Amino acid sequence: MNIPVSVTPLIRFPLFWLSFKNFPLSLYKFASKLTLDWDAYLNLYFHPWEFTNIRGYQLPGYIKRHSGQEMSDRLENYLTWIKPYGKFSTFSEFQAQLNPINLFRK
Repeated sequence: MNIPVSVTPLIRFPLFWLSFKNFPLSLYKFASKLTLDWDAYLNLYFHPWEFTNIRGYQLPGYIKRHSGQEMSDRLENYLTWIKPYGKFSTFSEFQAQLNPINLFRK
């Protein structure tokens, strides 16, 4: 099973950790809702190191932006906002929903 990171419809703007860190949260939320309405799912990914303070390291600013607690707070804000629009699931649960056999089970 290969599920790529979600991208917006038409312009294929990727919704992943780097865009989450660098674009206004309102824009990211708009793009997420648009994509969720279009595809009926979102696949977003983040790295564990993004939730630690990496500002003291010599990394590009676009990687260090919103790191540590600020990133955790930003993600909490996003998850609280998006929760009413769908259901969170694991890849196994998602795959089971896509399995044609399960489409006929109630």
